[in-house]
Amino acid sequence: MKIKRFSGGFFFDASSNHLKDLFKIQQEEVVTFEPALVVIPFDQHIGAANELVVAIGDTVKKGEVIAKSSADISGHVHSSITGTLVDVCEVPALEGNTQTAAVIKGESKNSNTESLIDVRYSPEKAVRAAGIVGLGGATFPTHVKLNPADHIDVQTIILNGAECEPFIASDDFLMQKESSKILRGGEIARDILEAKEILVGIERDKPQAIAAMEKAARKVKNCRIVPLPVKYPQGGEGQLLETLVAAESPLDGRSVETGAFTINVATAFAIAESVDERKSLTHRYVTVTGDVQQPQVICFPLGTQVKDLIAFCGGYKGRPSRIIHGGPMMGKAITNLELPLTKGSNAIIVFNEEHDEKTNESPCIRCNRCVEVCPVRLEPQNIDLAYRSNDLFTCDQLLATACINCGCCTYVCPARRHLAANITKASAAIQKEKEALEDAK
Repeated sequence: MKIKRFSGGFFFDASSNHLKDLFKIQQEEVVTFEPALVVIPFDQHIGAANELVVAIGDTVKKGEVIAKSSADISGHVHSSITGTLVDVCEVPALEGNTQTAAVIKGESKNSNTESLIDVRYSPEKAVRAAGIVGLGGATFPTHVKLNPADHIDVQTIILNGAECEPFIASDDFLMQKESSKILRGGEIARDILEAKEILVGIERDKPQAIAAMEKAARKVKNCRIVPLPVKYPQGGEGQLLETLVAAESPLDGRSVETGAFTINVATAFAIAESVDERKSLTHRYVTVTGDVQQPQVICFPLGTQVKDLIAFCGGYKGRPSRIIHGGPMMGKAITNLELPLTKGSNAIIVFNEEHDEKTNESPCIRCNRCVEVCPVRLEPQNIDLAYRSNDLFTCDQLLATACINCGCCTYVCPARRHLAANITKASAAIQKEKEALEDAK
């Protein structure tokens, strides 16, 4: 299959590859971790807020719904272990504020009991009941995405296995171990949307995952595994579309308008488990790497706290300087180790003082490198300057809200300016301003 290289982006330099080798996961099997206690936030999705449907003191089974909303754009939340709901409280959130969560203490004697989805449910209804959201980071409810407008004709299901950020191996291991289930999830999506083919995009630096998926694909009709160049941000939805079907994702984000439906391989895996095994989304793979004693990919129950995963990996190697939730390009710094991991969590990366490069900003030198690497063809330096001048009108005119927050501009900037962070702030401020105007009508 002939593929097209997407616009912008870049190839990581030798210093990044050195750390990639240093932080490489050395394991053959995925490790399972079951903590004694989980802290499960009510809201782990884009959309309407959930409400608690159980009470403190109740015994809950793994897979049992504990919070949900009747709104269509929402995602049910389930207990990830069997145990007792001992508290409902405010806990740290990734944005630095707090979120409401249910605290569940596990029961060892009933740890294998599980609440399953009603066998009479259709595939679409099972996906909703399972609380599946986009596991590539977007966390948009999958049942909504599987129900596009009537005028949209989906021809191609694209499974995103690119996993382009350095150091992360969660999807890589999932594809190695669960290739058949992932493709089964793709088949279910293809059947629901009446599409014709399945394409699976995987970067070429994952040879074992490619081999496992190619073997499984031999049993699936109209399914192709497509090895991709190791170029960042190949895993972006728009970039994957541009590469595989030569289509550009609209700036409003409705990529399905191109006739291609894109989901992460972990989302496809969850779809298969919900439909074929009636299991809700309670666990996922996470990469814990960097300066920890035992870097590894772990299958963990949602609601596991960061501190417990780091302890499970043997603690720190050297004095920790920064801990990132997600990848080094798009992730966020963790300020509280009691942060619970959720459906959107795929990595925890620890940098010690030796590996955490701290730099100071200097004035923009107008080199234009940020423009050259921007995969959505923005002008990062001009949006940044407008934001620093509190000029949201110009930020909006320069399409700040179209930014995919890939971090390319910040990475290549010789002045070490915080371009991506400021564009993200500008986008949020523009959205907030527009919402306020709508509310005022």
